[in-house]
Amino acid sequence: MAPGFFGNSDNVFPDPAGVIPPQFIVNTAKAHQLRMQRGRAPMQMMRQQGMTPAPPPPNGEEALTVLKDGEIGMECGYKNLYSGKEDKRGRFQWQDTPPDDLGTIVEDAASAKWALLVRNVKAYNDPRRVLRIHSIVVQSPLLKGLLRGVLRGYPGVTTELDRLEFSGRFEPIIHRWSEFKEKIEELQNPKDPEKQSEEDLKTREHAELLQGILVNEFQDVVEVSQDMKAKGVMTFELLWTLFQPGSLIYTRQESQDRVFKLQSSKYGEDRNANPVFWLTCKYVDFDGSKFGTIKLNLLIHVYNGTRSITSLAAFPFALHPSMDELSEKLVARGARFESLAGSHYKGYNGIGWKLNQLGEKDKYAVKGRIIIDLYGWNRFNPNNAVYVTPFAQKEQRVNNRNYDEIPPPSDDCEGGYDECDGGMPIDGIFADDDESTKYPPLSYEQKLIATHLIRGYSLKEKLWLNLFVNAVQEVIWSAGAFESLVLPAKQKELILGFTQTQSQYRQTFDDVIEGKGKGIILLLCGPPGVGKTLTAESVAEEMKVPLFMMSAGDLGLDPSRVEAKLQSILEMCTRWNAILLLDEADVFLEQRSLHELERNKLVSIFLRILEYYEGIMFLTTNRVGTFDPAFQSRIHISLDYPELSAESRKLVWKNFLGQSLQQNTITDKQLDQLATMTMNGRQIKNVLKTAQLLASRKDSPLKHEHVMTVLDVTQHLHNSTMETERARSAIFA
Repeated sequence: MAPGFFGNSDNVFPDPAGVIPPQFIVNTAKAHQLRMQRGRAPMQMMRQQGMTPAPPPPNGEEALTVLKDGEIGMECGYKNLYSGKEDKRGRFQWQDTPPDDLGTIVEDAASAKWALLVRNVKAYNDPRRVLRIHSIVVQSPLLKGLLRGVLRGYPGVTTELDRLEFSGRFEPIIHRWSEFKEKIEELQNPKDPEKQSEEDLKTREHAELLQGILVNEFQDVVEVSQDMKAKGVMTFELLWTLFQPGSLIYTRQESQDRVFKLQSSKYGEDRNANPVFWLTCKYVDFDGSKFGTIKLNLLIHVYNGTRSITSLAAFPFALHPSMDELSEKLVARGARFESLAGSHYKGYNGIGWKLNQLGEKDKYAVKGRIIIDLYGWNRFNPNNAVYVTPFAQKEQRVNNRNYDEIPPPSDDCEGGYDECDGGMPIDGIFADDDESTKYPPLSYEQKLIATHLIRGYSLKEKLWLNLFVNAVQEVIWSAGAFESLVLPAKQKELILGFTQTQSQYRQTFDDVIEGKGKGIILLLCGPPGVGKTLTAESVAEEMKVPLFMMSAGDLGLDPSRVEAKLQSILEMCTRWNAILLLDEADVFLEQRSLHELERNKLVSIFLRILEYYEGIMFLTTNRVGTFDPAFQSRIHISLDYPELSAESRKLVWKNFLGQSLQQNTITDKQLDQLATMTMNGRQIKNVLKTAQLLASRKDSPLKHEHVMTVLDVTQHLHNSTMETERARSAIFA
């Protein structure tokens, strides 16, 4: 296209290169004529329509153009507007003429022939130079091919781009400086010089050119950094040379060794505006349905001078003095973490913690049985839910928060870390754990960077807690618990057979309404100490399933909270195939009356929710006569526990003596004598425990006289109880 002018009727600019489409080229004289006509057209049109035009504006200002509705936006073209001169606050007005201080284009066809474009800016506070490199654009396709091998796997760098640009501190090349030098040395010293092509020679020239520019600019940084690395120290200002994206980072969290994979690093500030060096890392976790990664921020606080690299809050794992030994330990922990994916009934002996409302950690000493269930954690503890980015997807931020908006970690975090991912799935829905029964195995590196925590429910504390992988143990079952239960053989067989069959076939029977009436409720009634609670405990041990013991204190008395709490407990027990024991159930199942509205609410809640329970529930009470009549139709089996007979009491004495590790000299005849005393199982256990303490103090085996001594001391309590029973019988005879 021939050179000319381009623009519209208002703005006309030269087009010396002739690259503007023809529809935008106008004649300057015609453009002036159009401007004159455009000013007169509105006046004539208004007069034709019988309108009186407004008087011309004062001070020679131009009149506003008036257009009909059909003319707005119909002219094919565009009008350029330009920012005017800024004031002190950076504000400006739009104008239709370009600024007077426009420069000329410097990156054009003439500059495209060079292998490199080096942009320079003024250098301040540096007496050794007046210019510094701002950025370098790599245009050479040969050099891009060489850098493709050098920077392979480096996050955030795509060497296939038409414009490969490096700026700032040139971290990618500085981090891979050794690899870059090796590539150049291979070109400088080929194995067979005669086979070296012209392209190889040209590539070497371009690579040496880039190397020379970078050496001239960053020689001091590279030499000082390498010298400090060799001596095992580093300054805060050169920490960025130590941490290469994609490398493994070692730190300690909660007194546990951790390894993370570094994604990026930057200098910044913590929440108190103190200078820090931020490390954005990732680690492997499990969200109940799949393995994946979660991002996390580590920080290193500012310090003066040099500091030992291994004394930093985080440092490259390759520099750890016991790297090989620690790798084996962490991979073994990662394999243990992998094996705990899903739902598991385990033992635990260690510390657990959860975040309180202030975001602080409340710690608990947990020794007992736990249920590992991260899907349940997300379901019943949604405020602290865990979500991971799947391995198959490209790394992305789950949160809609910018990096700079991530709150810095608290000062009391060991090593300084802050979880910035893992809060919520993208669509707000957690996948069902049943969808993936088999998980792809983790690789060696994935096990190495796996989390040290699992999430589970402590049956003793009745809390969802973060638990440590290494503190998880296998459950030690009480093999003889059900055998030691003093009950008629047929009654024991009925209870165990009933519960085992229900556990296996609970999905085969349903009510008219779906999900209703699938559970089974057993009522155990009788006086204290005859084995009601022990029945539920021994059945759970025999079936090797969790036992969830619920009492009035776990639910409270507020009807609004009782319903939500009870619903969650029943859902958890159904999910875990656990046996639910509601001890002293008469508190909630007592008969309704016309005067106690609050108690009536609690009873109504239980009546309605129990209909939809799908698991096994044991109810124990010694006041069955106070139950509301509506519960009778909801109870599948009711077992009455009578007072222990002499034969039963003797068996209880034998069982407790057989379980004790302490030697005893009590004969069978003495056991017959002890069995004649009217006592329940709990009283027998307490007497034996006290007698064993007495014998241990005298450093002798347990003897009959020790038992009799305890009985003589506690006889007054037994006599008082018997007196109360006789008085009650006399009143209600």
